[in-house]
Amino acid sequence: MGNSITSYKLYGIPYLGSMAIELLMEEAGIKYDIIFPTTEERNSVEFKKISPRGLVPVLITPSGQSIFEGPAIINFLLETHNTNLIAPIGNPDRATCFQWLSFLSTALLNANNRFFFPDRYGSTENVIKEKAELDRKVCYDILEKHVEGFLSGKNCGIADFYFYVLMNWDENKIDELAKRSNLEKIFNQVNGTASVQRVLENQTS
Repeated sequence: MGNSITSYKLYGIPYLGSMAIELLMEEAGIKYDIIFPTTEERNSVEFKKISPRGLVPVLITPSGQSIFEGPAIINFLLETHNTNLIAPIGNPDRATCFQWLSFLSTALLNANNRFFFPDRYGSTENVIKEKAELDRKVCYDILEKHVEGFLSGKNCGIADFYFYVLMNWDENKIDELAKRSNLEKIFNQVNGTASVQRVLENQTS
């Protein structure tokens, strides 16, 4: 996290979706403060002025604009800052990156949410979690089969960092990755970056 004048404020929850945005900002050298509001704070009238459903992540820009929903924040930062986390406009890898970002944010994130927050989806917790776990494995298999190199194209980029965050939700990630060499390579590549180490420190500070 930047040590000089802070330009952005990011509201999140440790280790969840906001962590992907932290990684993006670290990689791009964007100055920010990370704030982890309590459940009570997220449900407050004041917080819902910047996030109508009281959910995170939420980004406050230097101009005071608030942006909620992870994909919207990621797209905004990619469009407004020079970064090698996504290929330039016109490069086929750019479409590849957005394709897998969409897949991760709809399919895999959805399965993770159902596994960890089954009360949001129905009353039979075990059934919901079992189905969510199966769906996660289907997502892993799709990624393993269709990805050559990285999710962001030829180079490691934002889609790979997003995958890293979601993969860390899985308590069996070591076993699941061991079965899928392509995903294991991506995970290890991201895990070895300095940005990951800095962001992991943020989660527990």
